[in-house]
Amino acid sequence: MIRNLFPHPESSTRTEIMTGPIGFTGTGVPGTRADTPVLGEKNPVFAAGLSLLFPGLGQVYNGETGKGVLVLFGVLAGLLVMLIPGVAVWLFGIYDAWATARRMNAGIVPFREARLVTVLLFMVVWTAGMFALLALAALAAFAAFTVPL
Repeated sequence: MIRNLFPHPESSTRTEIMTGPIGFTGTGVPGTRADTPVLGEKNPVFAAGLSLLFPGLGQVYNGETGKGVLVLFGVLAGLLVMLIPGVAVWLFGIYDAWATARRMNAGIVPFREARLVTVLLFMVVWTAGMFALLALAALAAFAAFTVPL
């Protein structure tokens, strides 16, 4: 069946071939595509980039907030103790965000939506964690370079 998507008096060149029933999402009527969820795809490169810039944010973008918080605290604790464990957890977070987005797109892992409120709350936690890390590093540097009287 061919249907004109943009009816225009002068031209009728824009057409679409219909292969299924026409319906509206969310109506609850059988055959109207309301029973199939409309899911977007996750961008694996975007998820990895978010984790590169903000450790754990790629996991939050993928809808795995708990894992994102664990990656964030793992990076902060690793950077506080020694540099190498923090970088290792950070690199794991980047890879995990990329791989999870690919698995969600392939249907291996259930698709999870990321909510804007969750992302914003995570950014507040991330900012507080960075301030705490910097404050602890400044205190450690101050204690290391002060001479007792």
